[in-house]
Amino acid sequence: MKLSIKKALLVLFLGIFCTATDLLAQKSFVEGVINYSVTIGPLAGGAGFSEHAGNYMITIKGKNIRKELVMNSGYRNVILENGNTGAIYSLQTVAGQHYAIQLKTADLDEKQKPYKDFKEKEEAGSMTIAGEKCSKVTITYKDGSNSIVYITKDWVAPEAILFDRLPGIKYMPLSFEYRNEEGITMHFAAEKIEAQPIESAQFRVPPDYKIISNSEYKSMRR
Repeated sequence: MKLSIKKALLVLFLGIFCTATDLLAQKSFVEGVINYSVTIGPLAGGAGFSEHAGNYMITIKGKNIRKELVMNSGYRNVILENGNTGAIYSLQTVAGQHYAIQLKTADLDEKQKPYKDFKEKEEAGSMTIAGEKCSKVTITYKDGSNSIVYITKDWVAPEAILFDRLPGIKYMPLSFEYRNEEGITMHFAAEKIEAQPIESAQFRVPPDYKIISNSEYKSMRR
């Protein structure tokens, strides 16, 4: 009987120790840069992911987020999100004029609805991406569609809005994909993840950008 109690306590102690070690190993990514390469291609078997099509960079400083997508075609889009004030801007250039388009949180939340409350299932197999060991996870959305994501459990994503189609994901995804209705996939693979000090100016609207509403911008594009 005494031996059984000692064994049970040992198992409990080891369980607590392992859990504590895992928690200590996890770091919240509160300030730094994640740089992803971007490739595009058809859905079938991932074929077509041979051409390097661009770069996607996420920059974080506390509740400030900057997302910058630059494609080889010349397309560039920058999103600035201030989690403290709720202000969100999309930086665009039209006919040589720079605009900071004000976006509404409610509109972005509406776009995220199909992706919320997804299910995660960890699969066999792992991969090292950007120097980080990543676990393979199947993401299943409410409509039954699914996607493969590779996450590193060493980094915890600090903000629920950090990844557009993975709202609320806990761990940092270093490989993921966005699909559209035409059957085209945009694949993201992290090349570098760096925790480092970031200048606050990265999250401000540049002085040469004119601030306009989203409705004004849509009127200009007609």
